[in-house]
Amino acid sequence: MTEPDNHMDTDEDYDYEVENNNAIVSMDTEYSSQELGSVSKKSRPSTGQSSHAKAGSSQPSKDKASEKEVIDVDKEPAKDQGRREIASRSEMWKHFTKVKNAANVLTHGRCNYCHRPIKADTKLDGTSALKRHFNICKRNPHLNRDPTQPLLQRTPGEAPVNFKFDPDALKKAFAQMIIEDELPFAFGEKSGFRKFMAIACPRFNVPSRRTTTRDAVRCYFEEKAKLKKFVKDSCQRVCLTTDCWTSQQQDGYMTVTTSFVDENWILHKKVINFFLVKGHKGEDIGKKLLKCMAEWGMERVLTITVDNASANDGGILYVRKQLNKTPGNIAKGKFMHMRCAADILNLIVQDGLKEVDLSIQRVRAAVRYIRNGGNRIVKFKEILEEEKVESKAFLKNDVPTRWNSTYIMLRAANVYEKVFTRLAEEDLSYKLYLSEENDGLGCPDETDWENAKKMEEFLGQFFDLTTRVSASLSVTSNTFFHEIAEVHLLIQSWLESEDSLQVSMGQRMKDKFDKYWGLWHINNKESMTEIDNVVIEAQIEKGNGKKGKKGKGKEKEEKEKENINLLIFIAAVVDPRYKLSAYTKVVIEEIFGPEKGQLVWAATVTCLNDLFEDYRQMYAPTEGTAEVDDTRASKVVRGSKLQDVIAKRLKKNNGTSSNAKSELDKYLAEDCEDQEVKFDILGWWKVNAIRFPILAQLARDVLAIPITSVASESAFSTSGRILDDFRTSLTPFMLEALVCTQDWLRRTTPIDIQENMEELARMEKELIEEFGGLHIAKGKGKAGNTKGAKSVEVESMCISKPGPSS
Repeated sequence: MTEPDNHMDTDEDYDYEVENNNAIVSMDTEYSSQELGSVSKKSRPSTGQSSHAKAGSSQPSKDKASEKEVIDVDKEPAKDQGRREIASRSEMWKHFTKVKNAANVLTHGRCNYCHRPIKADTKLDGTSALKRHFNICKRNPHLNRDPTQPLLQRTPGEAPVNFKFDPDALKKAFAQMIIEDELPFAFGEKSGFRKFMAIACPRFNVPSRRTTTRDAVRCYFEEKAKLKKFVKDSCQRVCLTTDCWTSQQQDGYMTVTTSFVDENWILHKKVINFFLVKGHKGEDIGKKLLKCMAEWGMERVLTITVDNASANDGGILYVRKQLNKTPGNIAKGKFMHMRCAADILNLIVQDGLKEVDLSIQRVRAAVRYIRNGGNRIVKFKEILEEEKVESKAFLKNDVPTRWNSTYIMLRAANVYEKVFTRLAEEDLSYKLYLSEENDGLGCPDETDWENAKKMEEFLGQFFDLTTRVSASLSVTSNTFFHEIAEVHLLIQSWLESEDSLQVSMGQRMKDKFDKYWGLWHINNKESMTEIDNVVIEAQIEKGNGKKGKKGKGKEKEEKEKENINLLIFIAAVVDPRYKLSAYTKVVIEEIFGPEKGQLVWAATVTCLNDLFEDYRQMYAPTEGTAEVDDTRASKVVRGSKLQDVIAKRLKKNNGTSSNAKSELDKYLAEDCEDQEVKFDILGWWKVNAIRFPILAQLARDVLAIPITSVASESAFSTSGRILDDFRTSLTPFMLEALVCTQDWLRRTTPIDIQENMEELARMEKELIEEFGGLHIAKGKGKAGNTKGAKSVEVESMCISKPGPSS
C-alpha cells in the first residue's frame, strides 16, 4: 500500500512543478534565464529518479520534497537584491550613453559626439532612433561620408542652404581675415580664439603663425595675378598717384596707386606697389615709377597725381622724358603732371591760419588742459551742468599740422565758451597752468573766442570742400572746376570784408591760390619743346644733387610759366551737363577774370580738339573695317546708286564734307543734361558709348583722373597700423604684401576705423539711463522698504558681477 501512495505523491508533485515552472518562465522580470535553467533541472525528475521512486522507500520522497521547497514562486525576493541588468546587445550603445529616470528606467540615449539626447525607451522606441541619428551626426568620426557631399544647414529666419566643410577654404578665409583686419600672424595661437573655435567649429584645425604667413603670401600672389589679368583685359589707359612716407624706424617707403575705368564703365582704384626706397630724389622716384609700370604692363599713362614736393616734380619730368620715346603717349606727356588738390587746399588754409595763430593756440592749450586729467574733466562737467550747455560732442585734441583736425577741435570747443569762462574764474589751477609764468599763452579771452568762431565758419567750408574732392570711390575730375571756383569766391568774399582780420587772411590765401590755380601764363608754343627739354635736364640734375645757380634759375623760370592742368576743364566738357556751354565759360571767367578767362577758354577748346584728333587716329575704324561696312550697306540697300556715289565721294574726300559733322560736333550740338544732384556720369557714357565711340574713349580716360593723392596716403595709414611697435620685424616684402592685399580685398567694402565720438556719447547716455535706474531704485528701497532694497541690490549685483554659472 505504501508504494502506490508514494507514486501518487510523486505525480502530483511533478504536475505542481511543471505548473510552477511555466509560471516562472512567464515572469521574465523576476528571474534571469540562467536561474530558469537551474529551476527546470531541479523540478523535472529524470527516468532514474522515477524508477527509484517506485522501488524505493518513503524516505527519499521526503528528501526530494525538501529540495523542491527551494523554488517557491510565492516568496518575494529581498528588497536589497535587485534584478541583474541584461547586457546590451545593440552596437549603438558603444556610441551612446544611457540616460535613466528616477525609477531607474531607460528613457534616452545621449550621443557621445554631439551630446544630443535621443529617445530610446525599450518598449516604445528601441534603438532605431539611435541608429538614424548615428548615420547623420555631423560630428560622428566613424562615418565614411563623401567629402564632396554638402550638408543642409538652416539658419532661423532664412532658407536652408548647402554647407560643406572645406578646411582649405577655411584656411584661406582665415588668412584673408588676418590681412583685412590687420591682425598678427600669431592670432590663431591665442588661447581665447582657440577656445572660441573649439565651440564654433571643432573640426577646424586653427593654423599656426607660420602656416598663416604662408597662406597670406599665397593670397597676395593669387590676388596680384588676378589683378594683372584684369588690368590687361579691361584697361586701356591708367592714371597713377604716388607719395612717399617715412616709418617709425626712419625707413622711406613709396606707394603707387592706379585708377582706371573698365569696359563696363566702372571706376577702379588699386594700390599696386608699396616698396622701400633709399632716397626721395626726383630721379629715384622716376626710376621706381618706371619699374612699377613695367612690372604691371602699364605703358600708357595719362596722368600722375603727386603733391607739391620739388622731388616729385623732377620724378614726373623724368618719367615723361622716358615715355616720350614710346608710341601712344598722349600730347607727348604735356598733361601728365597733376598736382594734388587736397595738398594745395592745405597750403592755402595754412597760410590763412597764420593770422590767428595765437588765438588758436590758446584755445588748443585750454582743450588739452581739460583732456589731460580725470579730475579736470569732472570739474568741467559740473560747470557744464550748471550752465545747462547741451552738446553731444565733447572736447577733442587736434594735430597742429592738420587744419582739418583743428577745425574739429574748434567746432567742439566753441560750444563750451561759457564753461571755459567760468572755469577761468573758479579754477585757479587752470588759470595758473595757462599763465605766461609757466611758459603758457594765457587763457582764451573774448577776442580769442571771436576769432575761433570766425575760423570755425571759414574752415568749415574748406572742410566740406576737401571731403568732396578727396572721394576715392567715385569720379571727381568732372566737378573739380566747380570746387576751384568755390575757393575763389570764398577768398574773394574775405578780401571784400570790413573785418581787417578777414582781409589779411584773404590776401595770404589769394597769393597761394594764384600760384597754383588763379593765374594763366602765355607761353610761346614754338619754343615750348626746347624750354621743356632744358627744364627736364635741370630737374634731373637737381635730383642728382647738382644744384647750381643756373639750374635754380631755370627751375624758377619753369615754375613761373606753369599753368593749371587743362584736363580739369576737359573733364568738365565730357560731362553732358556742362560741355562747352555758357555755364562752363562763365565759371572759367570767374576764376581767371574776363581777360585771362578768354585765353583759358580758347586754350581749352584747342586742347579738346587736339585730344579728340589724337584719339580719332588711335581708335577710328580702319579702311578694312570701313570697306566691310560699305559692303554691308550696299547689301541692305540695293539699287540705290545715288547713295553709292555719295559714299564714294565722301570716301575720296577722307570722309569729310561741308555738311558732315564729327562725333565731337554732334556731342556738343546736343542739349545739356539737367544739372541734377545725383547724376551717374559713367552710366550715361555706358549707354551713349555706341553713339560716340571715339569720344567715349576720351571720356573713359579723363574721368578716371584722381585729383588728389588721398588713395596713396590712405595706404600709409594702413602701413602705420601694420608696422607698429610690436611688428617692427616685418620685412619690406611682407609689408607690401599685407598693404596691397588688404586694399584688393577691402576695396569693395571700405570701412572707417575711426570712432564716432558723438555716437559714443549718445551710447553712453543711453546706457546710463538704462542701467542707472538700478542705483536710484536701490536708494529708494533703503529709505522706504528694506526688503525691496535688498532685492534690488541683489539684482544689481547679478547684472554687474555675473557669477561662474552665468
